[in-house]
Amino acid sequence: MKYLLKLSVAICLLLTVSSCTVESLDDAVSKSAVSQNVAEANQSCNNQDPKTKLINNGTVAFTFQIIDSDSNMIEFVDVAAGASTSWISFTEGDTIFNLDSNVIGVSDDKIAISISNCSEIEIVVNAQNKIDTPIVNSLN
Repeated sequence: MKYLLKLSVAICLLLTVSSCTVESLDDAVSKSAVSQNVAEANQSCNNQDPKTKLINNGTVAFTFQIIDSDSNMIEFVDVAAGASTSWISFTEGDTIFNLDSNVIGVSDDKIAISISNCSEIEIVVNAQNKIDTPIVNSLN
Protein backbone atom coordinates (compact mmCIF):
# COMPACT_ATOMS: atom_id res chain seq x y z
CA MET A 1 0.00 0.00 0.00
CA LYS A 2 2.89 2.41 0.61
CA TYR A 3 3.76 2.45 -3.14
CA LEU A 4 0.16 2.88 -4.34
CA LEU A 5 0.53 6.62 -5.00
CA LYS A 6 3.76 6.15 -6.97
CA LEU A 7 2.19 3.29 -8.93
CA SER A 8 -0.92 5.31 -9.82
CA VAL A 9 1.21 8.28 -10.98
CA ALA A 10 3.37 5.95 -13.09
CA ILE A 11 0.29 4.38 -14.70
CA CYS A 12 -1.20 7.81 -15.49
CA LEU A 13 2.08 8.94 -16.99
CA LEU A 14 2.34 5.78 -19.07
CA LEU A 15 -1.21 6.19 -20.39
CA THR A 16 -0.59 9.83 -21.25
CA VAL A 17 2.62 9.11 -23.14
CA SER A 18 1.19 6.13 -25.00
CA SER A 19 -1.81 8.12 -26.25
CA CYS A 20 0.41 10.65 -28.08
CA THR A 21 1.12 10.12 -31.76
CA VAL A 22 3.78 11.51 -34.05
CA GLU A 23 2.92 12.10 -37.69
CA SER A 24 5.55 12.56 -40.33
CA LEU A 25 5.45 15.27 -42.95
CA ASP A 26 5.01 12.48 -45.50
CA ASP A 27 1.39 12.36 -44.37
CA ALA A 28 0.92 15.99 -45.33
CA VAL A 29 -0.69 17.03 -48.57
CA SER A 30 1.86 17.17 -51.38
CA LYS A 31 2.43 20.27 -53.47
CA SER A 32 0.89 18.54 -56.49
CA ALA A 33 -2.44 18.31 -54.67
CA VAL A 34 -2.64 22.07 -54.24
CA SER A 35 -5.00 23.92 -56.53
CA GLN A 36 -3.39 27.03 -58.02
CA ASN A 37 -5.28 29.96 -59.46
CA VAL A 38 -4.30 33.38 -60.72
CA ALA A 39 -6.08 36.21 -58.89
CA GLU A 40 -8.03 38.86 -60.74
CA ALA A 41 -6.02 41.42 -62.71
CA ASN A 42 -7.02 44.30 -60.41
CA GLN A 43 -4.98 42.76 -57.57
CA SER A 44 -1.33 43.64 -57.86
CA CYS A 45 1.60 42.62 -55.74
CA ASN A 46 4.93 44.22 -55.06
CA ASN A 47 6.89 41.44 -53.32
CA GLN A 48 4.34 41.19 -50.49
CA ASP A 49 4.55 38.37 -47.96
CA PRO A 50 2.19 35.45 -48.64
CA LYS A 51 -0.99 35.28 -46.59
CA THR A 52 -3.47 32.64 -45.58
CA LYS A 53 -7.03 32.33 -44.36
CA LEU A 54 -8.80 29.38 -42.66
CA ILE A 55 -12.50 28.80 -43.35
CA ASN A 56 -13.96 26.30 -40.88
CA ASN A 57 -17.06 24.71 -42.42
CA GLY A 58 -16.66 21.78 -40.02
CA THR A 59 -18.68 20.86 -36.97
CA VAL A 60 -15.97 21.40 -34.33
CA ALA A 61 -13.55 24.16 -33.32
CA PHE A 62 -9.92 23.91 -34.41
CA THR A 63 -6.68 25.52 -33.33
CA PHE A 64 -4.98 26.81 -36.49
CA GLN A 65 -1.19 26.94 -36.35
CA ILE A 66 1.25 28.29 -38.92
CA ILE A 67 4.81 26.94 -38.55
CA ASP A 68 7.79 27.99 -40.68
CA SER A 69 10.67 25.81 -41.93
CA ASP A 70 12.70 26.56 -38.78
CA SER A 71 9.85 25.17 -36.60
CA ASN A 72 8.95 28.67 -35.38
CA MET A 73 5.28 29.19 -34.52
CA ILE A 74 4.13 32.13 -36.66
CA GLU A 75 0.46 32.17 -35.70
CA PHE A 76 -1.84 30.38 -33.25
CA VAL A 77 -5.59 31.03 -33.65
CA ASP A 78 -8.68 29.27 -32.28
CA VAL A 79 -11.38 29.02 -34.98
CA ALA A 80 -14.93 28.04 -34.05
CA ALA A 81 -17.13 25.84 -36.25
CA GLY A 82 -18.68 27.95 -39.01
CA ALA A 83 -16.16 30.77 -38.55
CA SER A 84 -13.09 31.91 -40.45
CA THR A 85 -9.92 33.84 -39.74
CA SER A 86 -8.88 37.12 -41.26
CA TRP A 87 -5.93 37.08 -43.66
CA ILE A 88 -2.69 36.22 -41.84
CA SER A 89 0.69 37.21 -43.34
CA PHE A 90 3.82 35.09 -42.98
CA THR A 91 7.26 34.85 -44.59
CA GLU A 92 7.76 32.90 -47.80
CA GLY A 93 9.24 29.40 -47.83
CA ASP A 94 8.29 25.95 -46.59
CA THR A 95 5.32 26.34 -44.27
CA ILE A 96 3.21 23.89 -42.26
CA PHE A 97 -0.45 24.63 -41.62
CA ASN A 98 -1.64 22.54 -38.68
CA LEU A 99 -5.17 22.03 -37.37
CA ASP A 100 -5.67 20.59 -33.88
CA SER A 101 -8.95 19.55 -32.30
CA ASN A 102 -9.62 18.34 -28.78
CA VAL A 103 -12.77 16.48 -29.82
CA ILE A 104 -12.66 12.69 -29.61
CA GLY A 105 -13.16 11.10 -33.03
CA VAL A 106 -11.88 14.14 -34.95
CA SER A 107 -8.29 13.69 -36.06
CA ASP A 108 -5.82 16.53 -36.39
CA ASP A 109 -4.87 17.53 -39.92
CA LYS A 110 -1.94 19.36 -41.51
CA ILE A 111 -0.53 20.40 -44.86
CA ALA A 112 2.97 21.43 -45.88
CA ILE A 113 3.40 23.91 -48.74
CA SER A 114 6.37 25.78 -50.13
CA ILE A 115 4.94 29.22 -50.82
CA SER A 116 6.42 32.33 -52.41
CA ASN A 117 5.67 36.03 -52.01
CA CYS A 118 2.60 37.46 -53.72
CA SER A 119 0.46 34.40 -52.93
CA GLU A 120 -2.73 33.75 -50.99
CA ILE A 121 -3.73 30.37 -49.57
CA GLU A 122 -7.32 29.59 -48.64
CA ILE A 123 -7.59 26.54 -46.40
CA VAL A 124 -11.11 25.16 -46.07
CA VAL A 125 -12.26 22.59 -43.51
CA ASN A 126 -15.18 20.60 -44.94
CA ALA A 127 -18.26 19.20 -43.15
CA GLN A 128 -16.31 15.99 -42.36
CA ASN A 129 -13.75 18.10 -40.43
CA LYS A 130 -10.99 17.45 -43.01
CA ILE A 131 -8.95 19.93 -45.02
CA ASP A 132 -10.08 20.25 -48.64
CA THR A 133 -7.45 20.83 -51.31
CA PRO A 134 -5.95 24.24 -50.46
CA ILE A 135 -6.55 27.01 -52.98
CA VAL A 136 -3.42 29.00 -53.84
CA ASN A 137 -3.96 32.31 -55.63
CA SER A 138 -1.07 34.16 -57.22
CA LEU A 139 -1.34 37.96 -56.97
CA ASN A 140 1.06 38.68 -59.85
